[in-house]
Amino acid sequence: MIRNLLFLFTFLLFSEASAQFIVQGKVTDAETGDPIPFASVLLKGTTLGMNTDFEGNYSLSAKSLPDSIVVSYIGYLTQSKPLSNQAEQTLNFQLRPSDFQLEAFVFEAGENPAFEIIRKAVAKKKEFDKRSLTAYETKNYTKIEIDIDHVAEEFAQRKSVRKVTAVLDSIKQLTNDEGEKILPIFFSETLSKFYYRNNPELRKEIVEKSRVTGVGITDGSTTSQITGSVFQEYNFYKNWLSILEKDFVSPIADGWKAFYDYDLMDSVLVGQDSCYMLQVYPRREQDLAFSGTIWINKETYALKQVDLTIPKETNLNFVERIKIQQELVPTPPGPLIPSKSRIQIKIGQVTPKTAGLLAKFYTSSDSLKLNDPAPTSFFNQAVVLKPDFNTGNEEFWRANRQDPLSSEELAVLQMVDTLKRIPVIRFYTEGLKFFATGYLPVGKMDLGPWPGFFNYNNVEGIRLGVGGRTNLKFSNKWLLQGYLAYGFKDERFKYTGSVTRVLDRNRWTTMRLGSQREIEQVGLEIASLEGNSIFLAASRFGTLRRAYMSTKHELNFQREFFKGFLFSAAVNVAQFEPLYDFYYLDKDTRDYRSRFETTEARFALRYGRDEIVIINDNERVSFGPSKWPIVQLNYARGLRWLGGDITYDKLSFYLYQRLNMGMLGVSRYELDAGKVFGEVPYPILKNHLGNETLFYTSAAFNTMNLNEFASDQYLSLRYRHFFEGFLLNKIPLIKKLKWRAVANANFLYGSVQDKNVENSPNRDPNGNPLETFGSLDPYVPYVELGYGIENIFKFFRVDFFHRMTYLDNPEAKPFAVKISAQIIL
Repeated sequence: MIRNLLFLFTFLLFSEASAQFIVQGKVTDAETGDPIPFASVLLKGTTLGMNTDFEGNYSLSAKSLPDSIVVSYIGYLTQSKPLSNQAEQTLNFQLRPSDFQLEAFVFEAGENPAFEIIRKAVAKKKEFDKRSLTAYETKNYTKIEIDIDHVAEEFAQRKSVRKVTAVLDSIKQLTNDEGEKILPIFFSETLSKFYYRNNPELRKEIVEKSRVTGVGITDGSTTSQITGSVFQEYNFYKNWLSILEKDFVSPIADGWKAFYDYDLMDSVLVGQDSCYMLQVYPRREQDLAFSGTIWINKETYALKQVDLTIPKETNLNFVERIKIQQELVPTPPGPLIPSKSRIQIKIGQVTPKTAGLLAKFYTSSDSLKLNDPAPTSFFNQAVVLKPDFNTGNEEFWRANRQDPLSSEELAVLQMVDTLKRIPVIRFYTEGLKFFATGYLPVGKMDLGPWPGFFNYNNVEGIRLGVGGRTNLKFSNKWLLQGYLAYGFKDERFKYTGSVTRVLDRNRWTTMRLGSQREIEQVGLEIASLEGNSIFLAASRFGTLRRAYMSTKHELNFQREFFKGFLFSAAVNVAQFEPLYDFYYLDKDTRDYRSRFETTEARFALRYGRDEIVIINDNERVSFGPSKWPIVQLNYARGLRWLGGDITYDKLSFYLYQRLNMGMLGVSRYELDAGKVFGEVPYPILKNHLGNETLFYTSAAFNTMNLNEFASDQYLSLRYRHFFEGFLLNKIPLIKKLKWRAVANANFLYGSVQDKNVENSPNRDPNGNPLETFGSLDPYVPYVELGYGIENIFKFFRVDFFHRMTYLDNPEAKPFAVKISAQIIL
């Protein structure tokens, strides 16, 4: 009996001693609701603790429990909660951001110990940079959410806004921890395969499934191309990371010591790896640099995790915070692949009476395949949608998404679906799209462009116009466009019409037939100003310079033979009918003539090695190059065929590149060279674009007058530099204004052969003087230098230009001030 009691007592004692208590939960940001990975969770008074995973989750097991549990993380207020005597309990934490900023440690002797860690990490960058892999492939899941937050009270009380909130009262309201309502307006999920290969460096994403719902989103095909992982890729082993078209220096960049300070905070265990935990922060608060925490493997000196923020003190407009969290895993050869990434961009209120935006991006990767490079032809199109990309139902997404949606995200989906059906929302979103794109969708047609609805000038008087084009609802193979206008002073109709057949969407191949009758100006032709719509629209008002009626008919073919390499060929028949006093001498008879017709056979080659292009409905849209230049070669042959009066050859070369100059900022340059072979009237020459308006444009020489110079052989270089605050950030009072210095240097060499000078008489057949053109001395370049300030009140820019040569020309302006308005970050 005693033995049995003793056995029972021993059993109960052992059971009690081996009992396990489980405490689990999730740690999130109190303002945004986003998970906080890598936070420290500790049972108070013990050494038992852990870091949260990438989703902010933790789970602790203990034989006994203290009275409370503590959660802390750099940049947040520490929070503790009491524990109850339960076998299992769930405690979630919402941490509030703190204003606390670490100050630099002062080392009395020796070097900062963090420097040696960073130095070794930088020395081993090539070993761990994923770009050193021959090729890799991952299966990615990406989700994006965009919310309206920080709604001003005055904004919330607007009649149109109250209509929206009244409808949403029946839905679960999403709020941040401060009780402010968050209004989601966009949510997307994308499953894709991402491909990378080296030598040459190429990327491609195949979107297998995509679900897009958002206010103002009528068709997900275009949106689905930019919601995948290819646009959410951040590699901290690069020296510079491009975010929102700004270049930010990596904490492990080659020149790290010029940009960052570091503090060695602790040695921690991350998974199975022992890591150094380092705090990083910019040497200058307005530099385009990160602050936050990085974890570096103590054995290999590879990055393990990053949690970095671009704070609002940085010289950015409207952006209150950019936060990037990333978890990296090694591949068998050694280079690291991000397994999970989370990006958060918080846009502040443009004015106190409006609202802010919060954009969240999340990407996870798995199913890694290595060193099986696809042929270069496979990468011909950067983003490809599978034919059934938008057919996944809710059951499919539940089974295939790598991470389940939270209850808040499910509420977001419901709210966005409701929002986009509210009439007042549809009215405003369609209005904004109409203003931004110029076109208003109406069924299978888009009406526009609105800048062509009304104009007024000295030739046409009041001009009214209307136009439209078909959209993807009409056809994904045919694009029809048309525009009709009437001038009440000249009593003439003008029109533009075209039919485009899309022959191949993978290797972009089209055939286009177009016809146009329109008023143009010598040197201000519509075709040469397509990328400068504001400048073109402004040139349509007021006094038209050297205007002529242009009638054109064109047949054009283009095809992308491989990634970035676009070939085009065209036949163009045009008629020049001057609306001012103009004559030229016929090459054969030397008779005076005022009108002429041309027939041109045109060929063009364009190559952008790393240019990202997507297909927007039935058009190609370029996001520009990131590193390599864009090169274009054009050739045209003037023929005596189909009514052509003149024979000639035109050859031109164009080069554009964006240069990252590190801490000095960003440069852009455009090199343009060409030659006209043959005797031609001066409207066929290169009429260099001047700018007599008050407004700045990068397409023109801003101190040159209109039609001041023409050339039959020329070489121009337009160079622009954006200091991104580099100079002005160092001036104590100025840096608070966040002004940014800019600089310009424009050079032009040109000349005209004697036969083309003689082709344009100074007087008409009756002896009256004629306007001709000016030419450049082949040994004296046209030079203008400029400097200015942008980001004045976040919107305005002022440029000051000095004309350095040809100052003795009539009406030459040695100095010019140009203004412009822009929305930049």
